[in-house]
Amino acid sequence: MSAHPEPALDVFPSATIAPVSPLIFSGFLEHLGRCIYGGILPAGHTNFPYTPRNPCSEDQFIETPKELLTEEGFRKDVLEVLRDELGTPMVRWPGGNYVSSYKWKDGIGSLEERKRRPELAWGGEESNLFGTDEFIAWCRVARIEPYVVLNMGTGTLEEALHWIEYCNGAGDTYYANLRRKNTGKDEPHNVKYWGLGNEVWGEWQVGQQTASAYATKARQWAHAIRLIDPTVKLVGCGETGLNHWDGVVLDELVDKVDLHSIHLYTGFGPRDRSQIDKEYGRAVYGPDAAEYSIEICKGLINKARVAKTISKPITIAFDEYGVWDETVGTPENGLEQFYNLADALAMASWLNVFVRQADIVEMACIAQSVNVISPLITSPTGLFRQTIYWPLYLFSRYMRGGVSIRVSLLSPTFAGETLPQWVSSVKGQPKDLDASAVLHTSETGQKSVRIAVVNRSEHSAYTVPVRIAFVSAPKEVKAHELWHEDVKEQNGWGKENEVSVKTKRAAWTGKWTFREHSFTLLVLDVV
Repeated sequence: MSAHPEPALDVFPSATIAPVSPLIFSGFLEHLGRCIYGGILPAGHTNFPYTPRNPCSEDQFIETPKELLTEEGFRKDVLEVLRDELGTPMVRWPGGNYVSSYKWKDGIGSLEERKRRPELAWGGEESNLFGTDEFIAWCRVARIEPYVVLNMGTGTLEEALHWIEYCNGAGDTYYANLRRKNTGKDEPHNVKYWGLGNEVWGEWQVGQQTASAYATKARQWAHAIRLIDPTVKLVGCGETGLNHWDGVVLDELVDKVDLHSIHLYTGFGPRDRSQIDKEYGRAVYGPDAAEYSIEICKGLINKARVAKTISKPITIAFDEYGVWDETVGTPENGLEQFYNLADALAMASWLNVFVRQADIVEMACIAQSVNVISPLITSPTGLFRQTIYWPLYLFSRYMRGGVSIRVSLLSPTFAGETLPQWVSSVKGQPKDLDASAVLHTSETGQKSVRIAVVNRSEHSAYTVPVRIAFVSAPKEVKAHELWHEDVKEQNGWGKENEVSVKTKRAAWTGKWTFREHSFTLLVLDVV
C-alpha cells in the first residue's frame, strides 16, 4: 500500500550543493573468493587459493588465454571495463576483514619465496602472489589511485611505518631501497590514501577493540605516520556513521584524520520462504538508511570540529557499500551473488544518495570490483556485466564532473517492510520515486542538467512534471532507461544483456513517464 500525492519533481540549478567527487565511483579489492585470483589475475591452479571454505568450480583450472592478459599478467578484460568503461578512479586494498591479519612483507620480493599463510578472516589459505608491488603495478596500468588499508589487528605501528616507507620513501633508506630492488624502478609508489584499520569495532575482526582503545591507538599511529610522510591522507575507522563508536572516534581523531570511514550494505533477502513477499521492499528501499547515516555522521563530524576548533574540513569515506544478500553471497561460495533488476534499482538509489550528499561524501568504494558481490562476473575466458553495473556506468559517465544541485520531490510512499527496519520509523516512509541531479558544464561552455530518477514502485508507473527552475525550456531530452518487465530478471552466461540500458531521444514536453521498477537518467541541455 502507498500514499498517493500527485508526483512532481522540481530541479534548482542555481541551488548548488557541491561538486560531485569523482572518488565516489571508486572500487575495492579484497583477498576473498575469486576477487584477486580469477578476477584481477587469471584463473589457474598455480595461484588460486583453493580450500574447502574457498571453493572453485572445475573451470577455474582452465588456463586463461594469453590474449586476455596484459603484458604484466593481469586480466585485460576486467581491467578495460574498470578503466575504460567505468573510469574507476581509486581502489581500496587489501581489505576488508582480510587486512586485520595481513603481513605485508609476505607479499613482496621473489614469488618463489613468498610465504603461504592461513587466511583468518574468510577461511582458507593465501598464496601472497598478489602483494603491494603487484597492486601498484595493476593500478598504474588501470590508471587508478591506490588506497591502502593498514593492519590494525595483528599489525604493529612499526610494520605500518615500514610499509609506508616502502611505498613512499624517496631517500636512501632500507625499505625505500628494498622497493627499488624489488621493482627495478627508482620512483616511489606514492600512495596518498591510507586507512587506519578496517571495522575494528566488529566482533568478527582479528583484533577487535573498543572505541576508546582504538581512538587512542589510531591517534598514536596518525602522529607517527605524519612524521614519516606528512603528505598522506588518513582515513579513520568509523562504523555506520550513527553509532556510539563514530562519536567516540571522531571526538578523539577529528584533528588527526582527513576522512572518516563508514560501512553499510543493503539488499538482504528473506531469511525464510515465508517472507518472500517482503524481499523486494527490503532490497530497493534500504539505501535510505545510508542517507540517514551520512546526515548523522556529518553532525558528529561538525560537533567534534567545533569542540576542538578544527577549521580543516573532514569528509566521509563510504569505503564499503553495496547490495548484498548474506543468505546468497556467503563465505562458502566466495560471496558470489547474481543480481536482478531490483538490486540494480537499489544500486541507483545508493548513487543518488552520494550525489545528494556531495558536500560531505568524498569517497565511496563499491564492494567489490570483480566476482565478489560485484558488478562483474568472470569465467576463465570471459566476463559479463551484472544488472548493478548499469547504474554505476550511467552515473560515472553522466554525473561525474557535475555540481550536485537541489531537487524537491513529491512522491507516493512505500508502507511495507524495509531493511533495516528503522528506516520507516525513524527517517519516515521511503518515497517510491528517488532522484538526484547535477549541473554539468562542457569544455565548450554548454550547460546541461542530468537528472537520475529511480521509480522504486514494483507495480506503478508515474507520469511526473519535471520543472527546471530559472532556465529556458529544453527542446530535447536524451533518456537512458534500465527496465525489464520482470523485476527478478538477471544477466548471466548466455544472456549477458538481458537487463541493460536503452537510450532514446525525444522532444521535451516538461514531463516524463517513469515506468514501474525502472531507473532513468535524463540529460537536458539548458541555457
